[in-house]
Amino acid sequence: MGAPWNFDLYIGGEWTAGEATGSIEVINPATEDVIGEVPDSTPKDAVRAIEAARKAFDEGPWPWTKPAERAAVLVRMAEILEARSTELRELIVAETGSTGFLTDFVQGGGSVGMFRSNAAQVEHVVEWVEAGAPTGGSSGMSGQALVREPVGVVGAITPFNFPFMLNVVKTAPALAAGCTIVLKPHPWTPLDAFLIAEAAEEAGLPPGVLNVITGHGEVGDEMTSNPLVDMVAFTGSTATGRRIMANGAGTMKRLQLELGGKSAQVVLDDVSEDYARSIGFGQVLAHCGQGCVLQTRLLLPEHLMDAYREGVAATTPLITIGDPRDPSTVLGPLIRDQQRQRVEGYVASGKEQGADLVVGGKRPAGFDKGFFYEPTVFVGTNEMRIAQEEIFGPVLTVIPYSGTDADAVRLANDSIYGLGGGVVAETTARAFNVARRIRAGFMNAQGVGGAAHDAGPGNGQGPGWGTAMSGIGQSGAFGGFKQSGIGREWGHHGLEEFTEVKSIGWS
Repeated sequence: MGAPWNFDLYIGGEWTAGEATGSIEVINPATEDVIGEVPDSTPKDAVRAIEAARKAFDEGPWPWTKPAERAAVLVRMAEILEARSTELRELIVAETGSTGFLTDFVQGGGSVGMFRSNAAQVEHVVEWVEAGAPTGGSSGMSGQALVREPVGVVGAITPFNFPFMLNVVKTAPALAAGCTIVLKPHPWTPLDAFLIAEAAEEAGLPPGVLNVITGHGEVGDEMTSNPLVDMVAFTGSTATGRRIMANGAGTMKRLQLELGGKSAQVVLDDVSEDYARSIGFGQVLAHCGQGCVLQTRLLLPEHLMDAYREGVAATTPLITIGDPRDPSTVLGPLIRDQQRQRVEGYVASGKEQGADLVVGGKRPAGFDKGFFYEPTVFVGTNEMRIAQEEIFGPVLTVIPYSGTDADAVRLANDSIYGLGGGVVAETTARAFNVARRIRAGFMNAQGVGGAAHDAGPGNGQGPGWGTAMSGIGQSGAFGGFKQSGIGREWGHHGLEEFTEVKSIGWS
C-alpha cells in the first residue's frame, strides 16, 4: 500500500500547514488503519485561501485567458491524473472503501474525463458572446451584446461518499469558466483533493486559482458567509444545504446545491415475474448505499411480491462482503462507525413501525475490523421513516402497490425529495411516459420486454457524430427538484452555472 498519504494545505500556489494546531487522521473504513494525515484547518486558513482566490480572480490572468488556453490547462491536468491512475485508484479504495467497477467508472478514472469534457465545452460549446445586429441612425451606430463572464470566487464543499468525483465536478467546470476556487473536501475523505492540487500546480495553473483546505463545520461556515466568495457549490445533506442558504443570504451568493434524495425505482404491472426475481437488492449495493441518487425505494406491484422475495432469497448468498481491494467483493464498508450506527438506528425504526424485515438488518459475522453492514430489505409502507428519510446505507424499502400508473406516480412523488428515480416497464415508451410524471431531476426509463437488437455499424454511433466521451458527468444534467437542491451539474448546463450573463448596450 502507498500509505501514508500526507499533505499540507494548498493556498495561493504554496503548500503550507497554515494556522492549524492539530491534524486530521484519515482511516481506511475496511481496516480502520490510518492511511494519511492533513492539517485541521481553521477559519483563518479559510480566509487566507479566499483572499488568495479573490486576488487571483480580480488581478488575473486566469479569468481573462482565452477559453482555448483554459481548456489546454484542463487537458494537461487530465493527462497528469491519468498518468497517476494506479496511485489514484489505490488512494480512493483506501479512503472510501469503494469496490470494483464503481471505483473505476465513477470514483476514479471515469471522473478524470470531466476535465477533458469541460475543456471541450468551454472551447466549442458555450456561447460566450451573443452579438445583436448593429443599428444605424442619425446619431450613429448602436447595438447590444450578451456576454458570459465567470461568476467569480467559488467556495466548493464536498462530501465523503464520492469525494474525488465530486471534487472534479466542482473544480473542472469552475476552472473552465474562468473562476477561482477554494475547495474543502469532507474531513473523512480529504486526501484525493490534494492530488488535484498537485495536478493543477504541475499543469501551470496560476497561483491562487485553485486552493485546497481542510477542516470542519466552522471552516465551511466561513466559506459560505464570507463576502469575498461569490458562489457556493455544495454536495451533501439537505439540512446542511439549508444552513448554507442561510449563510449566503446576507451577500446573495449564487448557489449550486446538490442535496439529499429518496429516489424510487418504479416497476410497472406489465413486467414479468422473472424480472421481479432479478431485482434483488437493487442499487443499495452500490457503495454500500452511500449515494444520494440511489434508488432506495422500490415500488412493486403486489402481484409480483412473491417472485421478488424468491429472487432476494436466491441473491443473498451471492453477495460477498469484504475487502474492497478484492475483485470478488460486492459490498464494501460504510465510511465510519458513526454512519453504521445511523443505519442501525433506521433499521430499528423500521422494525418499530412494523415493516417486514426480509433479510439483513445486522452487522455481518466474522469482521473484527471495518464498518461493514449486511444488505438489508424491508417491506413496508411509504409513510415509514425508512421510506421517507435518507439512510445512506445498504437498506432497500420495498413498497407494494396496486399496479396502476396513477398509484405508482402518487407514491413516487410522495417525498420531500426529487433527485432521481427510474421506471421499468415492458416497453420503453410506457416507462418514459410514466417517468415524465415523476417530479425528479434525474430519471431513467427502461423497457425490459423483447429481444435485444443489433446496434448496427458503429455500435450505434454515427455517422457524423462519432463516439461519445467515456466516463461520468460529461453530458446530460444532474440535479434535483424540491428539497433535493438548486442548479445542475454535468455537461454544458453544469459549466454555465459558474457564469454570469451580462447585457452590454453600445452606441
